[in-house]
Amino acid sequence: MDSIALEPSQIYIYLGPTLSVTQASQILPARYLAPVRCGDILACLRLQPRVIAIIDGFFDRNASVWHKEILWAIAAGVRVFGASSMGALRATELEAFGMEGFGTIFTAYRDGKYIGDDEVAILHSNATSQYKPLTDALVNIRATVNHAVSQNILDPAIANLIINCAKKQFFGQRYLRQAVADAEALGGDAKVLAHFWNFLENGGYVDQKQLDAIGLLKHLVTMVGESLEQNQVQFQLSKSMFIEELQARVAIRPLAKAYSWLPIKEKVCQEARLLGRVYIQLRNLAGLMRWCDAIAQSQNLPPLTVNLAEVNVISDELEPALGERWGRIQALLKIYSEHDGFHQQFEQLHGFILTMVGKNLSVDEEENQTQSVLANCERQLYRLVATLWTLAEQTHSESEVNLRPSINQKITQNFLQQQGVTNEAELETWLENKGLSATEFSHMMRAIARLEGFVNVPRWWSRGMSEYFSVTECFLADALKLSGFYSILSKTVQSISQVALEETEQQSFYQLNAFPPVCNSTQVAFWLDFSEPEDFVKELQTKK
Repeated sequence: MDSIALEPSQIYIYLGPTLSVTQASQILPARYLAPVRCGDILACLRLQPRVIAIIDGFFDRNASVWHKEILWAIAAGVRVFGASSMGALRATELEAFGMEGFGTIFTAYRDGKYIGDDEVAILHSNATSQYKPLTDALVNIRATVNHAVSQNILDPAIANLIINCAKKQFFGQRYLRQAVADAEALGGDAKVLAHFWNFLENGGYVDQKQLDAIGLLKHLVTMVGESLEQNQVQFQLSKSMFIEELQARVAIRPLAKAYSWLPIKEKVCQEARLLGRVYIQLRNLAGLMRWCDAIAQSQNLPPLTVNLAEVNVISDELEPALGERWGRIQALLKIYSEHDGFHQQFEQLHGFILTMVGKNLSVDEEENQTQSVLANCERQLYRLVATLWTLAEQTHSESEVNLRPSINQKITQNFLQQQGVTNEAELETWLENKGLSATEFSHMMRAIARLEGFVNVPRWWSRGMSEYFSVTECFLADALKLSGFYSILSKTVQSISQVALEETEQQSFYQLNAFPPVCNSTQVAFWLDFSEPEDFVKELQTKK
């Protein structure tokens, strides 16, 4: 990081139930994101942050943020702070590696006063309700009871009784009121406890998580305008196959949440999800580009000059990095496309892709110029995917290795679910309609399993791919540009209007994108990489 003045727009803060974004923005007008979850920090690095602050994060519904991705950010020179909730936990665990903890809760964890994760865990509402807290955090109950002791409202004995009652509650059902009632049931003085509750209703409740969050924000305010020197990293980042795989997955997907301040490139990537099955193939193209470029770099192939006539990318969208990447892939393709069987395998895989998307592009269904342009982009996309899929197979000598039966079975189940096939009878009908035999279908499933490995599970075939590309890169944007969708979607995201979406329109979206009629918003949201079903529905509502 350069030693230049820190700006609020370079500070990214993960915030949820601890403090509202409205309150936080009045203290520090930074970039606020939803509570952090697995993969978010790696994705955030695409936005070139100089400071990341973690306050809130998901615990149970989603995988929690990994320690290794925070270390990756620190190794990249980003100052990472933590306070209040998930931030306090991770800062305690990673303080020795350079993560900076802040506040009373962090100090209590660091000093061993608090041990369990459930000290800060709460139940909260969803994003639509701004993650409103629905239960009481144990750290807040402790702070409140201790405050009451300091004000001579409670004596230490009954204070400990209330805390012990609260500790026995599951964090998703933890309420101070219930702890007080339980304390009374165990012999606590009813008058004292009634006085304590009156004390709470008159401002005696201490929200320690919120106080720590506010304290961290005020600390960050003092850093704005100051020069930040690059961190002196005191460790060597070791990239396991799991963190490499997480990085690979993040690099071909949009950021999980939509924010008004996102760069246009990120908004276009998010908009691509509403292309339905087309988006899934865009994601495949992005993953195959990453794979083939890594192979080309490992062979030290110099990039060829990009022929724009061979792709749909507009000249002013051809960034230098994309030009070099595609040039290297073309150099690799020049070598392997002359191999026997390359074109035959291409035609076979191209047919598999058309079966996957459920479309027959040989039929002219174009009603207007816009649909004609989109259809051309689709054709270009599927041929690109088939080309790089073939190239990935040709360059990997172990691509015919037998995957575990459980993997093939899972891939097949997922595929059939997306096709709306739920039993043997429906499968027989589907195969007949597609003109496939059971043997041909089995072969297609094995090929798709290998594709899943190239795109999403590189550890099945290889290690060390992360050294060939930066964590700040987004291959999905490159896939959009090469297929021609980028310029179309960039116009869409700049002219979106809010409209009501009826249930029938949702079903029309499913039908238009060849999703099974029995699917629901939760299933489709998962297939299209939306973090929450309500986010998917919301995006549909804003689509013109």
